[in-house]
Amino acid sequence: MLDGQILLDLPPTAIPRMYRLGMDPTRIEVIFLTHMHADHTFGLPFLLLEYCVRRLRSEPLTIVGPVGIREHTFEMCDLAWPQLRNNGFGPKVPLRFVEIPEDGSYRANGVAFEAVRMEHFTLDAFGYRLGYKGRKIAYTGDTGASAPLDRLLSGADVALIELTHAHASDDPGHMDLPAFSALAEELLRKGTRVIATHMGT
Repeated sequence: MLDGQILLDLPPTAIPRMYRLGMDPTRIEVIFLTHMHADHTFGLPFLLLEYCVRRLRSEPLTIVGPVGIREHTFEMCDLAWPQLRNNGFGPKVPLRFVEIPEDGSYRANGVAFEAVRMEHFTLDAFGYRLGYKGRKIAYTGDTGASAPLDRLLSGADVALIELTHAHASDDPGHMDLPAFSALAEELLRKGTRVIATHMGT
């Protein structure tokens, strides 16, 4: 979360964590979703329900993600709350979608960013590099070591890198500790601040 306004992925546990940290979910302006796995998107139905019940809002919410994210959003809502949309009880906040078809430069709600396709099994998955308050912030989402990952992180002031495995792993879709450590060491030498996310056991 950047300044309470830009959210990078939205896991199912995000809403209670926001409240524990004293954050107001209605301040969120843009959500960047890297790919359509549950641990990165299933918080969205809960957030939209908050906007219907406890934290009413009329300001638009922008959702960025791979092509199909609009359809996926409403499918998640229907799965989480069956029949509610048919009865007129659904996301009332105006939703704007920015669907990313390929690598390139984009804008969402005034935020300039670059999308780089990451290697995460056979899914459409993107990492994002945002220009924010004069700094370049790179967020990988889930991926293993690869040339696209290196390109995403090149020149970043802050790098948020997923770290799933605490030991060496042959999982091609996630980073393990040896690969993360080597990458972090190189980035730190270049002056990049490195933050691990998605940490497993």
